Amino acid sequence: METQKVVPVPVPPAGDLVEVKKPASLLVAQFFLFPLIIIAICVGIFLLFGYLVYEQRGPNDYLNDIRTGSGSTRWLAAVELSNQISLNNKLKTPAFVDNVLAAYKAAREDDPRVRQFLAFTLGKLGDKRAVPALVEGLKEAEVLKSSAPTGPNDLHELVDNAFKGRDQQLMDRRESQIQNQIYTLIALGLIGDNAAVPGVLNELRNEDSAVRKVAAYVLGALNDPRAIHDLQVALNDAKDDVRWNAALSLARLGDASGAELLLKLIDRGYLAAVEGMTPEQKTELMANAVKCLGKLKSEAARDRILSLSQTDSDLVVRSAAIEALKNF
Repeated sequence: METQKVVPVPVPPAGDLVEVKKPASLLVAQFFLFPLIIIAICVGIFLLFGYLVYEQRGPNDYLNDIRTGSGSTRWLAAVELSNQISLNNKLKTPAFVDNVLAAYKAAREDDPRVRQFLAFTLGKLGDKRAVPALVEGLKEAEVLKSSAPTGPNDLHELVDNAFKGRDQQLMDRRESQIQNQIYTLIALGLIGDNAAVPGVLNELRNEDSAVRKVAAYVLGALNDPRAIHDLQVALNDAKDDVRWNAALSLARLGDASGAELLLKLIDRGYLAAVEGMTPEQKTELMANAVKCLGKLKSEAARDRILSLSQTDSDLVVRSAAIEALKNF
């Protein structure tokens, strides 16, 4: 047998060997970019299906969730229902109002947030038939402020309450009912029916200043002279923002009883000393005071309004001042 001859393969010197490296961009794409693209596609598909499901749900579905849902499902459905009212005027039918009104009445002992957003929904619907129920809701919320909690509405609240003392639970319940009253007052203002005036006037004497403040504002929006006397009394309220809203509402009703206070509100030095307000809130307050003084044709404010129209650093205030000068 013939022996095969082994031919040695020459090996280049170590110094001549060259390491072949992948480009850095290829490594980045391989380990980071490609996985991110895959994740983005998956998230996109998830969001697309979620959007399609969301779009298929209508106001009656949310009403059904409010009636039969459990836990936080009910108040989240109330939020979505309120949002849909803002986007669709076709929902403002008597039959639909009746259904929302029935849900509102049935939610007395429910999570207070359910009633808050149902009240807001009724306000957006603007049907005067809701006024008696909303006024009654103001009274019911007042009673519920001081009543003992009836128990949690869902597991989350049960766990949350386990870490709270009874005093804290009562405080939380009170705060939620105050918010309930505020939302209800806003709803009555949106509806704009003067039949609500007696009920709103009653809240002008509420022990909670946040409720009094909104009541004072709503009375101006309702534009009923029956509110003038009570608003004049509110000019002596212990809280600044209640007095401010009372003065603004009186001016909207053509009464100058609060003009002296409104003059302070167009003084930047006065507002600068006020604590707890954002610059945006101060601007809005100042602009509203300027408009109201213009409506009253207050000669005492004319020169100051003229100065604001020419020199104030805030364009919103300057614009309001320019418009107010047209009344003189």
